[in-house]
Amino acid sequence: MKRIWIAAGLPILLCAAMVYAQTNTMDQASEKNIKITQGPTISNITGNSATMHWTTDKTAANHVKYRPAGSGSWQSAYDAGGSKDHSVQLTGLQPGKTYEWQILTRDGDVRTSGQFQSAATANGTAPDVNASSGGGNPATPGAATGGKVPIYRSVNSAGDEHIFNASATPQAGFKSEGTIGYLMQTQTPGTVPLYSLTSANDSMLSTNSSEGAGTYQNAGPIGYIASSQQPGTVPLYRVLNPDGKHFATSNPQENAQYQQHGSKDEGVLGYVWQQQ
Repeated sequence: MKRIWIAAGLPILLCAAMVYAQTNTMDQASEKNIKITQGPTISNITGNSATMHWTTDKTAANHVKYRPAGSGSWQSAYDAGGSKDHSVQLTGLQPGKTYEWQILTRDGDVRTSGQFQSAATANGTAPDVNASSGGGNPATPGAATGGKVPIYRSVNSAGDEHIFNASATPQAGFKSEGTIGYLMQTQTPGTVPLYSLTSANDSMLSTNSSEGAGTYQNAGPIGYIASSQQPGTVPLYRVLNPDGKHFATSNPQENAQYQQHGSKDEGVLGYVWQQQ
């Protein structure tokens, strides 16, 4: 009798496993259609922690990844169970750093992403970040007065050094490669300064004004880049070449080609507009 009971129980266990697997798959698939209805906002920003808050139209995962912009390893903030009203603590921050973040679905897809700046000191504070306007639609800085400015990229005759600035006229010994995107001319909601930093043999773009301090000189912001995806914008990628020189592009194929040839992925600087 005992053997018969075990054998009879196997179909029940198998059925339960199939139902669980199917339900889990459906939950993951349904998360792709869930919308953010408010936020995300980042508040209570200090030099070592911050609070991220957003709401969704249905129950969804409370999962955020974050890291210093361009670094290799992600930190994870996760609250089990999911909810519609999400509040996640980002801990272990470093003062004076630009952080990139991603809100993930239950199966790891990126729902939305952006950047924020930690406070300059551990006990200091930084302004709150409102990554989007109400209703889940990103703010549209394009409507702000002042318009947009282009980012021009030029290359030297050897092809191993690039310069990025707002001038259409390349400096001596460099040839223009045209524009790689557009920035807001004045700061608007959802944007942060994008700085042009130069050293004796390199030029790089950064949202961190003190990056490379002591080696790079800060020429000031060339414009203001969107910290999260907005209508009409695309990611602006940065890589570090094997020779120690930086390269930036808004072309994903170009970004992939550089990495295939040994360049190090330094992440997304922000999001640039495709049209002026």
